[in-house]
Amino acid sequence: MTFTEPGLVVHNGFAEGPLADAALARAARVAQLLDDLQEQTPTLTDGQLHDVVHRALRCFTQESPRCWASRS
Repeated sequence: MTFTEPGLVVHNGFAEGPLADAALARAARVAQLLDDLQEQTPTLTDGQLHDVVHRALRCFTQESPRCWASRS
């Protein structure tokens, strides 16, 4: 099955195009953020941990530039 939109082509579960590239880059940045977070976890409070994970998920789904400016 093939699905086509401007900037995105999906065929048999594989996506190609600028939108797919942007989503892949976003996922890579979030993965790096979560890897960094794993090292910091013992020093974070529950609230800080919740906030960082929330920002990572928001970055992954919405590409919010503010998420990357203030890592704590």
